[in-house]
Amino acid sequence: MEEKNDPLGLENKLYTIEEFGSIIRNKFGGDNYISDVILGELFLAKYPFYSCKIKKSENYIPKKNCGCC
Repeated sequence: MEEKNDPLGLENKLYTIEEFGSIIRNKFGGDNYISDVILGELFLAKYPFYSCKIKKSENYIPKKNCGCC
């Protein structure tokens, strides 16, 4: 059952942007010419709430804050 606060049903852990993009692709599909990183970033731009689930690294800094941290 999907929780109200997490419609994607993600585990309570941190994901790399690549892992997150792969989850989005597996759940909703996506064109193969778009990388998992780009797909993840596009999703986060629309739904910044999920930024808390992404590991912060020197290569990835979210463009928007999630609002909870």
